[in-house]
Order: sequence, then C-alpha cells, then structure tokens
Amino acid sequence: MSTSSLEHIAEDLISHALQRRNVLVAKPKFDHNGADLLALLDVADGAKFCRIQCKGRSLINNKKSHITISTDYVTDGFIVILYIEHDSDIAEQNMFCFFGQDIRQWRKSTSGKNYMLSFTRSNYKKKFAEHIFCKKVVDKIIKSIININVDGEFKSMGHGYIEFIIPPPILQISGSVSGI
Repeated sequence: MSTSSLEHIAEDLISHALQRRNVLVAKPKFDHNGADLLALLDVADGAKFCRIQCKGRSLINNKKSHITISTDYVTDGFIVILYIEHDSDIAEQNMFCFFGQDIRQWRKSTSGKNYMLSFTRSNYKKKFAEHIFCKKVVDKIIKSIININVDGEFKSMGHGYIEFIIPPPILQISGSVSGI
C-alpha cells in the first residue's frame, strides 16, 4: 500500500474515532502548518479548535519506521495522531496521540527544523503505551480545545485576509461669479 493511501486511511480512522466521541472534525481545503484536520467542540462565534496532523505508517513489510514534524507546527494546540498498520487488524489500539509537549521531547533533526520519532515493529506498542488513543486521550484533546489560546493558534496559521471598504470621496465645489 502506498504511503499516501495509508495517510488517507489514517485520516479517515482518526476522524471517525474523534466524531464517535463528540469531537467535531473539519477537513480544511489546505495543508498549512500541519492542519490535516481541525478538531472543534462547537461551531459558533468564538469557537476554539486544535490542529491535528494525521500520520499513517505500515510495519507489515518494514521492521522500522519514523515520522517527522516541522518544529514550526508545534504549539500547545497542535496534535499528531499516528496510525500504525502492523497486521490485518484495524483497531484504535494501533492509534497513538502526541500533544505539543510530547512532540517537543522527540529527537530533533540535524538541521533542527524537524522533530523525529522512530519506532520498530518490536518496540512501538511498549514505547507508545501511554499514548494509545482512548477515552482518556479524547478527554485530554477536549481540555486542550477548551483551554487553547485561540490568538496563538490563529497566529501560527500564518495567514489572514482583510478587506477595507472606503466610501467614495465627496467633493465640494464652491465658487463665485463676478463681472456680470
């Protein structure tokens, strides 16, 4: 299976798992600052969100794998959820959730621009045991959304749009006629 196909499967599994637990999921039509999905609790004025990057990796034909995350993406409102395909069983037990504070503990690339997480077929279940996607993790995601600094997240998204509407100028002319 190609990496991009597995990435789509991971995104769908992650989206499904979050929605089953009443976390609203939006799929942005952009891939900016790692936002594969946006997780929300409400769609109303002042709605808060967190950015989720979905990763899918296969250990069926590989003994080891890794993921990299740009250091620029990582804020307290950024979450990575990793789906590992290890056998034919598609289960949430093969999904692992990492929050900003977790990601900042990963090894940095030699350039310092990426965080890297390596794992093997024989060690990932033990290595990621405290990150298994479960109700407790979803509760933590919900708390993260509630406590998020929205200004900081919007700044990390990096783009904006502003439109000014200026009324047409009003010209006033005055004059006088002389010599008639």
